[in-house]
Amino acid sequence: MLTLTLIRTRFEARGGKPLMSVESPDRYTIGVDVGTLSGRAVVVRVADGAELGTAVHEHPHAVLVDALPDGTRLGPDRALQVPADDVEVLRTAVPEAMRAAGIDPAQVIGIATDFTAGTMVPARSDGTPLNELEEFRSRPHAYAARPAAIKRRAGADGTSGSPAGFDDPDAEATSWR
Repeated sequence: MLTLTLIRTRFEARGGKPLMSVESPDRYTIGVDVGTLSGRAVVVRVADGAELGTAVHEHPHAVLVDALPDGTRLGPDRALQVPADDVEVLRTAVPEAMRAAGIDPAQVIGIATDFTAGTMVPARSDGTPLNELEEFRSRPHAYAARPAAIKRRAGADGTSGSPAGFDDPDAEATSWR
């Protein structure tokens, strides 16, 4: 949301005109993949599809299987996440990938996002996730439920169902390739 707001603000500041010509050779796009344990960003040159810079941001809360951040214990078969972890991917991995690519943000003509399918985030009508409100911080239903994480937790995907499965670095890497 933050990145999209910044892009919209720049677009409107220029009277609704594109930031750069479509014919410009120095155009770049950013791809963002937000998964269960981390989010990744990649900068791609439009002219030839070359990947110029990448960055990864690990979710600080990962998957909540035992307790919420405030210590509230969770029951069995719970696998929840903190929605703000996804926003942090945009705040950290996107700028890091642009720095790694050595490009000016004004040269970015598009951003594409991919989030874990079916992620439900209970929110107020203004988009504020309920877990960010003091009165809901200790309520499990105020957090994001990720079906993929729940299946892994319950063993429905052929794994042992052990929370230790979340430590497998190859599990997340396959979604990026």
